[in-house]
This record gives sequence, structure tokens and C-alpha cells, in this order.
Amino acid sequence: MSPRDMPRELLALARRDYEAALILAHAENPQKETAGFHLQQSVEKCLKAWLALRGIDYPRTHDLSVLLGLLEDRDEDVRSYWGLLELNPFAVQFRYELPGEDFPNFDELAHLSEALVMRVESFL
Repeated sequence: MSPRDMPRELLALARRDYEAALILAHAENPQKETAGFHLQQSVEKCLKAWLALRGIDYPRTHDLSVLLGLLEDRDEDVRSYWGLLELNPFAVQFRYELPGEDFPNFDELAHLSEALVMRVESFL
């Protein structure tokens, strides 16, 4: 993937992960942990696309706080997206163990994730 095409391709992958998360979460037999993983992946790819669009190098990380922090350090308005940090455990932890009773509200996180996807898509 060329550097010029990277943001667009990352956003296409983010949109696909977002849609997969919705399918898994609302299936007859919901797969919330896997849906959470795909939602986290969607957000991660969106944030990396946003960084790439602004010409900001980003590390290979699954930590959403690092990516949001890089954007915030460059005066990008990410205030409304800090709540997405609830998805961080889905990057690794919940793939290997089931979440406790404090499972985050999937629908709220999905709504906020979609808002992020749409915002970054508007930068193209």
C-alpha cells in the first residue's frame, strides 16, 4: 500500500471491521467478545488513518490511548473519542479470556465508533 493510498485503505478496512462487529453483536447467538475485537480494530484503523492523513507517524500499537494522544498532541480535537478506550482490552485481553460483568455497553461504543469512522472519512 502506498503512503498516499494508506488512509483510504485503512478506512475501508475500518468500515469492514465495524460492519463485522455489528453482525457478530446482533446475531442470533451474539459473539460480544469477537464483536468487541472488531470494533476495537475499526477504531484503531480509523485513528491510524487520521494520523496518516495529517502526516503523523504512528507506532505499531493496539493501544488506542497512544493513538488518541498523538492526535491530541497535534491539536486535533479528539475529546469526544476518549470513551473508546473501553475497547482497549478487546485488542488482546478478551481474545484469551471472557470479560467480567463490567462488559462495556456495545451499542454506545458502536455508535461512537461509527461517528469516528464518518468523521475520518470526511477528511478524504
